[in-house]
Formats: sequence, structure tokens, C-alpha cells
Amino acid sequence: MLLDSNLARLSVPSVSDDFAPSIRIDGREAQIAIVSDPLVQRGGAERVVADVLSRMFPQAPIHAVLYSAKTGPAHIADRVIPTALQRIPGATRRHRWLLPLYPSAVESIDLRAYDIIISSHHTAAKGILRNSNQRHICYCHTPMRALWERSIEEIEELPRLLRPFAARALSQLREWDYITAGRVDLFLANSATTQERIRRHYGRDSRIVHPPLDEGTFHRTNDLSVGDYYLVASRLVPYKRVDLAIAATAKLNRRLIIAGSGPMKAGLGEPHVEYVGHVSDERLAELMRHARALIFPAFEDFGMTPVEMMACGRPVIAYAKGGALETVVDGLTGIFSPAQTADAFGATIERFESMQFDSNVIAAHARQFSYANFAREVHDAILDVL
Repeated sequence: MLLDSNLARLSVPSVSDDFAPSIRIDGREAQIAIVSDPLVQRGGAERVVADVLSRMFPQAPIHAVLYSAKTGPAHIADRVIPTALQRIPGATRRHRWLLPLYPSAVESIDLRAYDIIISSHHTAAKGILRNSNQRHICYCHTPMRALWERSIEEIEELPRLLRPFAARALSQLREWDYITAGRVDLFLANSATTQERIRRHYGRDSRIVHPPLDEGTFHRTNDLSVGDYYLVASRLVPYKRVDLAIAATAKLNRRLIIAGSGPMKAGLGEPHVEYVGHVSDERLAELMRHARALIFPAFEDFGMTPVEMMACGRPVIAYAKGGALETVVDGLTGIFSPAQTADAFGATIERFESMQFDSNVIAAHARQFSYANFAREVHDAILDVL
């Protein structure tokens, strides 16, 4: 028997760092399923699914639009159930081209056996079908940028002959995306920026639940030596604006290390730049602990990298917009650039170099973004929708 909100009787444990909620409905264990957009890379949204939600709900299957153990989170391979799109040759490599097929793929996921569905959404995952006895909580990383924030830019990046077809496809997807917001009982937004986008694009209220950092990897150590370099840790795609960090440090003749991969890596040939490519989390944490500061020029919905940097006890130089405003404390754990330009970041770096920061204070601030706090808030959200 699935959930009846008038009869459900719940039993839950207290919250700790190892919290995995046990939710009982009418004396039985509630059946929970996780639904995700493609798990084909190792970004922030993928980490929430693979390292956080999977830990909270160890018995829950993970339904994903697409999955790659090679380029995505490999350690959950035995739990992931991809949709039929997985059978298309090269689907995980060319997942962006399959976007028009995402709605039918998501709606084909059979979730009838579950009481509670938790979707991790930035593209299509929230569009799952469910019945009136089920409850659906959507953890929203952002409403899809290509539909709501960057549709013109996305179309202009295509060959001219394809643009009319792409415009029509995006228009149809935008309508579906709006309609399916009504299938969600409760939206959880990863930041105030995302909360505002959910309100503006979907007409829905939401609750802010910041994603947690990996405290076991990203933490301060007793070795407080600081190197001679600034750090960028990012996927190398246009909206991350890594070019601003390169230009700003070039003007000041400062050394810059860039960790990450993506289509823009071919433009990293400046003599002051050391490109180390994709590195393990352990190696990234080591780079963070000894960097002068992290340069974060992107306008992000949330942005976990500044939180990871602060957890390692080092400050952040960030663009004063988006999620960084919710994580970085100006003058205490970092400093803000007022504009998203190379000149503004150059001036901010010079101002940063005249300031002092306390490593202990920075690391203590980052600890509020803990797994325990995240788990408690998601757990409370489940109780609310029941």
C-alpha cells in the first residue's frame, strides 16, 4: 500500500554525521527512489546524487536519464538504472544532442512501487510521473539554463541552418518544463539565486538547502605554508569565465594554476599559467591548502568550489553575484570583485594582497555546509510533505 497522508505514521531517528533516515509508514519502511539528470560527469549536481543522497538513502535505487561509470561517479554503478536512451550508441558522450528526448525518457521511468521520490534536477528530472498517493521532493540545482537563462546564446552557438529547429525544440521544452513543475510537492533550492529562478520561471515557492561539502577530503591541516600561485578549479566552459582569471593574473604577472578539463583548455597557453587538467579530489584539496587564494569569476547558482577552498582554510576572490554571496564573507573569508571583468579582478587581487585572513576562521565558517546539516534539512522536508 502506498502513502495515504491521513494514515501515515512516521518513525525517524536523530540526526548525526552518519545520518541515514529510516522513515516508516504504517509500520513499514517507506520505499524511496532517487531520480537524476544524466550522471555523465563529476560536477556539483552529480556529487549531490552520488555522494549525498545515495548515502542518506542507501537502499534507494538511482534512476538516471543517462549514466557513465567512466566519466561520471563510478562508485554507484551497481545502483544506477539508466533510461532507454542509454542504448543509443554514443549517448553518454553526446548527451546534449539528445535533450529533446529527455522528457519522454524521464516520463518512462516506472516509479509505482515507491512512496517518496527525490529528484535531483537541473535539466529534466523533475518531470517524472507519479500518482496521487506518492510524494515528490525536487532538489533543484537550477531551472535549465538553456531554456530560461541562455536560450539565445545556445541557439547562436549552432550552425545557422539548425537554429530554427533548435528554437522550436527549446520552446517546446520550455513549455514542458513549466508544466511539470506542477508535479512537484516541494522544491528545495540549492541557493537564493536558484530560489528566485524557481519563483520566476515556475511560479513556485521553495526552501533553500545548501549542498554539503566533502568534509573528509576538504579540510584544513597543520601545514599552513602558502605557495606563490593563485588557483582556478573549474570545468573549462565559457560561462565559468576562466579567461578573466587568466587575463587578470597576466596583467599582474602572478602565477596561476588551473585544475579542470573542458573544451576551452586549448586556450591555456599563457606563460604564467600551469594547467594540471582534471585531478583527484585529494590532489585538488592539496592545491587549495597552499594557494594564495581561489579565483572564482563565474556567476554560479551556488558554487561548491569556494566552500571547499574555505574548508581548506584559504580565502576566495569571487565575482559579487550568485551563490558566492551566500558562502563567502567579504573581508573575513574572502573578497569580492564588483564586476565580471579582467580589470576588476586585477584590482581586487591587488586589494586582496594588502589584507590578512585567519585560516582558522575561514575553515570554521565552511563547516556550516556540512552533511549533517544538509541531511537534517532534507529529512525535515520529507516529514513536511508527509
